[in-house]
Amino acid sequence: MLSTKIDNTKAAIFNHPELGRIPAKVLLDCVFALTPAGEILHYHSEEILVEQSDQNIVLALSGGAADDSRSRCQIIPPRIPEFPTLQD
Repeated sequence: MLSTKIDNTKAAIFNHPELGRIPAKVLLDCVFALTPAGEILHYHSEEILVEQSDQNIVLALSGGAADDSRSRCQIIPPRIPEFPTLQD
């Protein structure tokens, strides 16, 4: 499970190929990212590359596809804890 492999006390940043750096949260094997327009993007661990620094967790798309079993993913975005505020 992705959430047990990272330090959840650090802010998560998703490097989106079109939107740039946006705040993210990791829950179980799901990654949620908040767009500037307020839309919540939903990805899965097999679609994500993870780098951990002293201050942040940096996430990016790996180019991999979501597993077929992910179509049953039932995590509801409103249950996501508050997204971090990114520092420039």
